[in-house]
Amino acid sequence: MSENKENISFENYEKNLKLQLESKRKDLDIQLTSIIPGQFQTIKLYMWLCTFIIAGDITILNNYIKTTHTDLFTIILFSVSIIFLGYCAFFSLLALKINNTIAFPQDQYGEMSKLNSDNLEHTNGINAMISSILDAFDKNNKIINNMSKDIGKIYVFLVIGASISFFAIITSGAQIVKGEIIMSDNKEKVIKPTPQTGTTTPIIPKTRGDKPEQEKK
Repeated sequence: MSENKENISFENYEKNLKLQLESKRKDLDIQLTSIIPGQFQTIKLYMWLCTFIIAGDITILNNYIKTTHTDLFTIILFSVSIIFLGYCAFFSLLALKINNTIAFPQDQYGEMSKLNSDNLEHTNGINAMISSILDAFDKNNKIINNMSKDIGKIYVFLVIGASISFFAIITSGAQIVKGEIIMSDNKEKVIKPTPQTGTTTPIIPKTRGDKPEQEKK
C-alpha cells in the first residue's frame, strides 16, 4: 500500500516537472523567436533612420552653403543634428554587436548518462533539462533588459537629432526664400533714363503774320 502511494507521488511529481518544463520551453521560444528578433529589428530601423536623416542633412547643408544668404546659426543646427544622429547610428551598431550572443539550452546528454538507474532517473533527467532551460532563459532575459535600455537611449538621441534637423531645414528654407525675394526685388528696380539738359529744341509759338522759314528769301 505504501509502495503504491510512493509511486503515485513520484508520478505526480514528474507530471508537475513536465508542466514546468513545457512552460519554460514556451517562454524560451518566445524569447528566441519574438522578443529578441523584434528588438534587433527595432535597433536596425533606428539605425537606418539615423543614416537617412544624416544623408539628407548633408545634402541640404551642401546646397545651403552654396546660396548667397547663409546664417551661421543654421549651419550650427545642421552640425549638431549630424553629431546626435551619428552617435545614434554608432551606438546602434555597438548595441547590435554586444548583444549578438543568444543563449540556448545546453546539451544534457552527458549529465543524463551519469544518472543512477533507479526510480528517480527519469525525474532527475527532467530536472536537468529544466535547469538547462532556466539558465538559457536567465541569460536571454539579461540580453533583453540590456537591449531595452539601449533602445531607449537610441530613441532619445534619434528624436533629438531629428527635431534639430527639422528645425534647421525650416530655418534654411525660410532664409533661401527670403534671399530669392530680395534678389527678385533688386532685379525689378530699373533705373529710368532722364533727359539731358541742352539737347531739346525749344518750341517757338507761331503768329498769324509769320511765314515759314522756307518762304523767307
